[in-house]
Amino acid sequence: MTPLRPSPRPRALLATWAVLAALAVPAAAQYYTQFGKNKVQFKDFKWQIYHAPHFDVYYYTEEEGLLQKVVSYAESAYDQLSQEFNHKIQEPTALIFYETHADFEQNNVIQNFIPEGTGAFASSVRNRMFLPTDLPDHELMGLIVHELTHIFEYHILFGGNLGRGVAANVPLWLMEGLAEYMRGEESAREKMFVRDAVVNDRIPQVTQGDIPGFFAYRYGYAVFEFMEERWGREGVQDFIFELRNTLGGRVGKALQRAFQIEPEDFDADFRRWLRRKYLAELLETGEPGDFGRPFRAEANRTSQEVSPTASPSGDLVAAFTTIKGDVDVVLFDTKRRTLLRNLTKGYSGDYQYYLAQELTLGRKMGRDIDFSPDGNTIAFFARKDRGRHLVLIDALKGKIVDSIPLETSQQFSPAWHPDGRRIAFSGYRGGRFDIFELDLDSRQVRALTDDDVFDASPTYAPDGRALVMSSVVGGYAKLFRIDLDDPAGGRTPLREGVRSKDNETDAVFSRDGKRLYYTSDASGANNIYSLDLESGVVRQHTNSVTGCFQPTVLTAPDGRDRLVFTAYWKGRFQLYRLDIDEPITEPVVVTEQQMEKSVTLALDQLPRFEPSIEVTLDDANKEKYGGKKFYLENVVGGTIGVSDDQTFIAQIAFLFSDFLGDRKILAAFQSIESFQNFDVLYIDQSDRLQWILHLFDNRDFFVTQDRRTGEINRTSLLKQTGVIASLVYPFNVNHRAELGAGYVLRDIDFQTFLRDPDGNLIFDENGLPIPIVTPRDDDFPLVQGALIGDTAVFASWGGVSGRRWRLFGSYAPDLDDSGTLTSTYSLDVRQYVTLTRRSNVALRLYGAMSDGNFPNPIYIGGLDTIRGFEFRSLVGDRAFYGNVEVRFPLLDVLATPLVAFQGIRGVIFLDVGGAWFDGIQSFRAWNSDLNALQDAVSSYGFGLTVRFFGLDLNWDFAKRWDFDSSASGFDTSFWIGRRF
Repeated sequence: MTPLRPSPRPRALLATWAVLAALAVPAAAQYYTQFGKNKVQFKDFKWQIYHAPHFDVYYYTEEEGLLQKVVSYAESAYDQLSQEFNHKIQEPTALIFYETHADFEQNNVIQNFIPEGTGAFASSVRNRMFLPTDLPDHELMGLIVHELTHIFEYHILFGGNLGRGVAANVPLWLMEGLAEYMRGEESAREKMFVRDAVVNDRIPQVTQGDIPGFFAYRYGYAVFEFMEERWGREGVQDFIFELRNTLGGRVGKALQRAFQIEPEDFDADFRRWLRRKYLAELLETGEPGDFGRPFRAEANRTSQEVSPTASPSGDLVAAFTTIKGDVDVVLFDTKRRTLLRNLTKGYSGDYQYYLAQELTLGRKMGRDIDFSPDGNTIAFFARKDRGRHLVLIDALKGKIVDSIPLETSQQFSPAWHPDGRRIAFSGYRGGRFDIFELDLDSRQVRALTDDDVFDASPTYAPDGRALVMSSVVGGYAKLFRIDLDDPAGGRTPLREGVRSKDNETDAVFSRDGKRLYYTSDASGANNIYSLDLESGVVRQHTNSVTGCFQPTVLTAPDGRDRLVFTAYWKGRFQLYRLDIDEPITEPVVVTEQQMEKSVTLALDQLPRFEPSIEVTLDDANKEKYGGKKFYLENVVGGTIGVSDDQTFIAQIAFLFSDFLGDRKILAAFQSIESFQNFDVLYIDQSDRLQWILHLFDNRDFFVTQDRRTGEINRTSLLKQTGVIASLVYPFNVNHRAELGAGYVLRDIDFQTFLRDPDGNLIFDENGLPIPIVTPRDDDFPLVQGALIGDTAVFASWGGVSGRRWRLFGSYAPDLDDSGTLTSTYSLDVRQYVTLTRRSNVALRLYGAMSDGNFPNPIYIGGLDTIRGFEFRSLVGDRAFYGNVEVRFPLLDVLATPLVAFQGIRGVIFLDVGGAWFDGIQSFRAWNSDLNALQDAVSSYGFGLTVRFFGLDLNWDFAKRWDFDSSASGFDTSFWIGRRF
């Protein structure tokens, strides 16, 4: 490369050294990066095992009262599936269950944070099922059937062979769709997604393997439902066993063998079947826009809006939206149906996510937001650390007024009392969901219900004397009223008995208290109904083929009710305003006998869910969990890269763990050109205070350049062998501290400069100190520490908002001489700023310094540090650099006949930095006389990233620039890995 102009410091003439690799081991959840959110053990789990006929059930002390129910449901599920598949699993299946989702999130098998959108999972490694139990009984049974189906799939399709399962690459829709099909009949909410896809002509082909997200579950269910209707349950079995015998899990081949039908013909018949099933319903019903006028968050945006709640005046509606990429609370003008302002402006480091059904949770019931009676404050729940906080924000300014932790867990669906001093909500305590009430003055919580019935979706009557809720009885949610003067006195059903097979949720009172608006699936889809509390007249107000739900009532000057509700159409959730005139169906009068208004039902009078097998526990089948044996958990792909000087870097690792993932052994092997390195880590995450033992043997290289020929040479620089023991303490999900100590043996070609006998530097003809290399071997103790913060939010292509930072320091004393042998301190800060839903600005600032009698040098340059310069070509004991990148999408998919390249994105960047040896070289970053960089260096350019087989392939084109003039051409580099 041609330098821009001569420099007073020997940029490329100095030896470029490999710095001692950072020995601080971050939290075990992040093996290959120095950042990452934390897996925090908030609870001390005392695990035990119960040996059932077909399961080894893992449970901890606090949930022993749930053991009999879980074992009964599991054995019932096994009995059902073994008959359906005509297959028996020889070895017991491991079922690890948690009392709540908050506990489930603390499992260490999945290292990443587990949002509530992930309800459970099954692992093909040693056939384990992990699930929470804080669900209504029928839903818990369905969840166990779903996850156990995966275990049967692993056995039937892959013969229990993990390698075969990976190689088969069976589509997500097939694996999850079969599990949903075995679980049983879909709910109205689940049918909504396929209904919408059919009536909007968005049904993919069965041979399409990349159907994403929750739609894959619903699409797969529909495929198997079609198979059953056409070829019977035996046809479904034939397809599964033909799939097992098909190399690579090819769906089209299995269809041909099972049904003697070409995949194209299967698709045509399947689509025709779906149209016959749902298009006729569209003609009889309608789309949400037929019943209400849509709100507009922003023009040309496909954001999602859910859970509206009206202000007391009716002029405003608060709701959750994804308009800025995150989930935010916003205000809408109800007259113009337009967005007024964003109250939360993205996630902060205080919360992991806001509780928004259909956005961050699965659909439960009720609304997620509520206005205070005076209209000044909005209440909702947010996930923070080990549980949820009730968040109160100023309805106009968006400022958080209060954040209240509660003694219950899994809280949702807040409802403000008319007096403004109390808030009701659904929460979990003692193995069941009940309705609780928080006194905002005393912060005391009292239970309004206290029984085994799943209660949720509370709403207060306008006079504050009664509360209406949805209670799940016999597998269906029904509306009940309780008297707040005597909440323990029983509950009164508000509709036609408690044994009809439809669900009633999301109740809200009219402003005068005479009517109750709610969601019901009586029509086959979720729609809005009203109940006149005096006459018993039921009216239906929407009849969408997809779904309308979560109504809120607007106050109108003429006294008539208007509604705002959530609906699903064309793949998105949106708000609609409904001006109620006449009901769309004839009013239905519920008789006094049907309403049972005078009847207050006791608990034993309510229907309950019962599994097909009731197991009696035997204490002889219980034992304590040992957890001492290790198994191969995974083969982890590490870093693969090619630097701009064609240096090849590769890494692979083998992960071993105990049965529950609390203790791990990670063996990582790295290759840098001809140098071979290995690291072995023992990681204990069984408690909140984690500890890590790190044994390593690493070699690295440096780069020198011949002054006359410019030839690049590599020489072995550094061999280091040692052991470091570290303690890692996560303060919360986003912040942690690390402290380590150990001993290192080092063999290093140490960078120094030629001196005369009196110790003075000797300079060359250009007035520059002459660099030399002095071989040195030493050994020393080492202490180190780090503080890490990470509130970044990531999309599939990288960071989109939030911040990451790491402050690190290490110290090694000189055992042969006084003072410090080497010490290093560094700060790395990265900020992500959202521009649009798919583009953002990424900023990074890095600075480091090293001191001591024989300090470790610091190198930068190349890859995505300072592009346009050779890899590791800028070296010193002081170094810094900064990056500004604008990242944006180019193409979602570029398909060829053989392969498809996905996630093609562009980047425009500016890099600035420098490195020098303090006390030997002078360093002046900026020359004010020239209005240009002097000793610092910079480059600008553009780049391209292509997602290919799970790897990010990066091409960067950089031009050197000193802020005054630039080089004549672009330097091109290729590397593999995630951008910072």
